[in-house]
This record gives sequence, structure tokens and C-alpha cells, in this order.
Amino acid sequence: MLALDLDFSEVILQDVEMNNELKSLYNSLLDVLKNEIDVYRELHKLFLNEKVFLVKSSMDELCKNSSKKETCVLKAKMLEEVRTNLAEKIFKLLDIDKKDMNFSKLLSYGDDAQRQELTECQLSLRFLLAEINKLNKRNKLLLDSSLIYVQKSIDFINQLICPSSSYLSTGKLKSNNMNGKIVCWEG
Repeated sequence: MLALDLDFSEVILQDVEMNNELKSLYNSLLDVLKNEIDVYRELHKLFLNEKVFLVKSSMDELCKNSSKKETCVLKAKMLEEVRTNLAEKIFKLLDIDKKDMNFSKLLSYGDDAQRQELTECQLSLRFLLAEINKLNKRNKLLLDSSLIYVQKSIDFINQLICPSSSYLSTGKLKSNNMNGKIVCWEG
């Protein structure tokens, strides 16, 4: 009977140690998620700045901003890797197969406070990523419009400098040639 009591107390001790390790892993995961949120907030701010720099055509500021965005993306990738490793450790500790890994399952094994914090982090990250995606698409449209404007300006200048023939092979005037011409090169 004494041997049975010792085995039972060892099982309880292992459960306590596992719970402590699990709690520690969950807390580490929450810390990483909060750091990711901070990085994505910074990235969101940089996308807002990018629009201003694009409108102002401030190339120096745009380059600095792009460098900061690249740094944020690298930080986010590193944090994502740490987050993935922590989640794998949690699932391994819970003896759950990797193919069954998902956020919902992760939530189901945390205590109430951890579930609440994980859910808040998930919602914050979703919102930030959706906003960043919108800003990125808006900035892309702005860049595309600017490129079209620049290309049309270059085409117009080229037409002024090297105009195409205004006459048909029959000697008649082309009616669809609406571009201007430089009349005098002296000035």
C-alpha cells in the first residue's frame, strides 16, 4: 500500500510540474503575441506614413520608411517562428499531433485568463493585419496611378521632341494627331 501511495504522489507531482510548464509556455506565447501586436502596430503606422510620403513625392522619406517596414517585417517573421515553436511545445506537452495544431485547440487547453488574453491577441492581430492589407492595397493603387501619370508625361514629352508625321502618304493632313509640337527651339 505504501508503494501505491508513492506512485500516486509521483503522478500528482508530474501533473503539477506539467501544469507549471504548460502555464509558463502559455505565458511565453502571450508575451510573443503581444510583441507581434506591437510590431504590427508599428508596421500599420509606417503604411500610413507611406501614403503621406507618396503624395508628397518625398523620396528620401519614402526610402527611410521602406527600410523601417523591412525591419518590422523581419521582426514579425522572427516572432512568428518563436510563436510557432512555442505552440509546438505546448501541443507536444499535451500529446497532440502536429496535424491537429490550430488556435482553437490551443485555446481549449488554456485556463480562463489565458483563453481571454489569447482571444484578445487573436482579435488584435486579425484587425491589424486586415488594416495593413487595406493600406497596402491603397498605397499600391497610388503608386500605380503615379506610374501611369509619369509614363503619360514621358510619352507627351517624347511626342513634342520627336513628333510623328502629321501627313498621310497621300499628302493629306492626319486628323487624329492631337499632340502638340515645339514650334521654336530657340528661346
